[in-house]
Amino acid sequence: MATAIEQRLNDIYRRLGSVTPPESITQSVFETDQLHLERLAALGPGERASVWDLADYMDELLYRDIQTSLLVHVLPSCLRSWDEYLRNETFECPGFAEGFYTVLEKKDTFAGVLTEDQRQAVWEFMSGSILEEIDAQDGLRFEGYPAAPYRWIRALMTHGVIASDMERLWMDWWSVKTIGRAVAAVQYVSCLVYPKNANPVFAPHTREKGGGPPCLWEFDGYSNDCNWKAQNVEFLQKFFRDPKMVISVIQQAVDRLSQNSGFITAQRLLADSQLPSANLKGRGPAETLSERLLALPEILAEPLNTYLWPD
Repeated sequence: MATAIEQRLNDIYRRLGSVTPPESITQSVFETDQLHLERLAALGPGERASVWDLADYMDELLYRDIQTSLLVHVLPSCLRSWDEYLRNETFECPGFAEGFYTVLEKKDTFAGVLTEDQRQAVWEFMSGSILEEIDAQDGLRFEGYPAAPYRWIRALMTHGVIASDMERLWMDWWSVKTIGRAVAAVQYVSCLVYPKNANPVFAPHTREKGGGPPCLWEFDGYSNDCNWKAQNVEFLQKFFRDPKMVISVIQQAVDRLSQNSGFITAQRLLADSQLPSANLKGRGPAETLSERLLALPEILAEPLNTYLWPD
């Protein structure tokens, strides 16, 4: 029986129409010879591409006119290597993933090169990988770096830059219909409720080990001038408008985690997220949550700058 990733790769081959290699290579190269393109063009279905060849290919996609038939043929290999980068923290990926993200952002997921269905297929594959990594979450206490939540949160934030299907991905995640999605909801919302040095899920950053809570507006790739697509920002603004919506999701997560080791932490987050300030001069977790829910969509809507995060 095919694994989940093999099934999704078979689907992407079908939707892209990429089983047959291009008849010839017309793609111009960038600062290298054509050998990596020849190796990529010769790949058969299911064969793994060299991540070094894919990294070189990203330069052609970014700086040269794109041969559509070669792109369609190689895209499944790109997506497979990107999936490994997301799902496996030991996967060696010499600049490929950053280059792939940059190409997808700069080329607007190949608008005008791929058909709309092909572009949707790419987004759906990437959404599926992010959800699989979210489903794999099982921890609510992290100290130092690396840690799995950093990978899926950065992938989620970057997805809002390159794709237009954030609402579907977000709502699948916040259905909390699996243990992993409930755990991931607690991981994420903890960053909206607690100061960075008082988060029960992510221990404070140290010079020796790194760590600290993930940043909720950092994107992968080489671009510093990117931001979320407008429709994704509009969705998040509407969804975050009422803190009660977020609190209800955490309540569902608590229920889902009733037999899980993270239950106590999830309970604490639920209680703290509704805790107002104890005095008129201070600000309680409930006020912090409300302010951050308003601030985050505005941050994601603008190119990278230095943001004043309510803390």
